[in-house]
Amino acid sequence: METPTGEGPMPLPADFVHPFAEVALSNITREYPFASHHLARSVADIVPAAGMNPAFANSYDWHSSVHMHYLLASLLGTEAAHGASWRERAIEVLTAHLSEENMLAEAAFLRENPSWERPYGWAWAVELNRVLDASGIPELRALGTHTQVLAETVFDLVAAWLPRVAEPVRHGVHSNTAFGLRRILIGAREAERHDVVDAIAGATRRFFAEDAAWNFTQERSGHDFISPGLCEADLMAEVLTEGELATWLPEFLSELSPESPALTPVKVLDPTDGQQSHLYGLGLSVAASVLRLAPKLEAIAEHTDHDDLMDQTKGMLARVDSLMAPGLDAAVSDEYVSSHWIATFAWEVLHQSKG
Repeated sequence: METPTGEGPMPLPADFVHPFAEVALSNITREYPFASHHLARSVADIVPAAGMNPAFANSYDWHSSVHMHYLLASLLGTEAAHGASWRERAIEVLTAHLSEENMLAEAAFLRENPSWERPYGWAWAVELNRVLDASGIPELRALGTHTQVLAETVFDLVAAWLPRVAEPVRHGVHSNTAFGLRRILIGAREAERHDVVDAIAGATRRFFAEDAAWNFTQERSGHDFISPGLCEADLMAEVLTEGELATWLPEFLSELSPESPALTPVKVLDPTDGQQSHLYGLGLSVAASVLRLAPKLEAIAEHTDHDDLMDQTKGMLARVDSLMAPGLDAAVSDEYVSSHWIATFAWEVLHQSKG
């Protein structure tokens, strides 16, 4: 499978619907290889992954499975999916995996293992429920009634966890605090879980309100798939008032220039290395953050007559296409350490770039 990249203008999201759907369907029906990360308390816990996670023991690991289900549900909602050869198969697989029985089992496993997949897998569970609830396809909306128990379990876990967190995790992989909390916050708002919204907003202010002049020159490391600084800015943009953000955001991003390493794609020297291949996703997630933050920065610049901030923002936007390109190719590659997850990140930024 190939992505429609190459020379010329960046392709449209519709160009990727069919290849990404093929990837998602292939992933969520592929049991092995599978990286099982649960804590075994006794020999009774040494069982095939599907025995504990009947819906998400596929697509290499639990969190990737959850967000590949999310991706497939998202793709089904596009115009390009109408009449597609894979449409009925996709709905059939989603219906089988996201049954009420399976979701009760998955939610029970999260409750029994309250730090497992925290907060990255939690965030994707909330996103999965959100996209199903919002779907225009009756079969998918029905599945949203099943996944609600999974989302509500995450909300309960977040409300219990955050008051006991002394400091956020600030690196560029799964346990990053800001990346997960932003997604959970948006889902909690839509679900009217005001207790969770308040808990996340309070923790976000406690963790990040005093931060300024983030070091974007040195933040990037060889296993990152998200930018800690830009994820933090993304989350704060959801929590701060307009007036607060107008002060905080330019100060926090003051060291970010279009030439910063954080806005430069990294060449993956060994695509078979699952950790190094995170760098494909880094370019995609950075591009997505830039696209979300740019309108806010432009509004601040216009309101304050801050020409330098406007120039900074335009320079950041000019880097988006080059950041996206390597990840778009890797999303449908034959190298499974990349293709089991990257298409989700690619789809989100593509959809956003044309939104």
